[in-house]
Amino acid sequence: MLDNKLKLKVRTKNLIAFWITNPNIINIEIAINKNFFDIFVIDFEHSLISISEIRNIISILNAKKIPVLIRFAKFNYQDAPKFLDYGINGVIVSDVSSIGQLDEIIKKIFYSKIGDRGVGLGRMNNHGDKFYSYLKNFNKNFVFIPMIEKQISFEVIDSIYKNVFVDGCMIGPYDLSMSLNKPGDFFSKEFQNIEKFIVRMSKKYKKAAGLHIMSQDLNRIFLTRRKGFNFTPFMTDVQFFKNGLENLINK
Repeated sequence: MLDNKLKLKVRTKNLIAFWITNPNIINIEIAINKNFFDIFVIDFEHSLISISEIRNIISILNAKKIPVLIRFAKFNYQDAPKFLDYGINGVIVSDVSSIGQLDEIIKKIFYSKIGDRGVGLGRMNNHGDKFYSYLKNFNKNFVFIPMIEKQISFEVIDSIYKNVFVDGCMIGPYDLSMSLNKPGDFFSKEFQNIEKFIVRMSKKYKKAAGLHIMSQDLNRIFLTRRKGFNFTPFMTDVQFFKNGLENLINK
């Protein structure tokens, strides 16, 4: 459900995100109860989570009043409206690499005068009871974070940040390093130059700078914040399970 404070938090506060790639509700409840994560992200690109499972996850997070975003691949963001109707707080869209693509995504997500999203009744507006307030507040409260996953020009990144509906950009580290022909190398000069530019743009436009941390070392969160990133998804649910199992077996 929409949160009128979340947009400002995403842009200005340090937030740690729990990245969901597995529909196991028990694991998600455990993560919620740890009170470590500020926001939860359902990965609809690199997972086999079904639409009905996504609906159940959203319902649980809504009931706990925990912000939930969905990460879409560049080729399936057309499905975004059905998930918006379930009651999510925002979207992360993979591999936004042109202004034309950005405009097309905005058109699909936002309501009239900005986009062409259809109007209906659903969980997002309490099945009609909050229809007018939801419609009135959606365009100004919905969180939208494009991902930078290719080596695109700094001019394009600047233009993406400049867009009034964008709340910040997030680096997908593996895909970006692949596009630089240095897969998994997050310390190359080219990779770090893009990191620095993202941070510079976040300060220029007072918006979020995001970087998905794939290391299990908690210190990486603080090191990433020192660089200037404030939106930090930390590993994935499956990685937490895998690393926990390995640590037990290797003792």
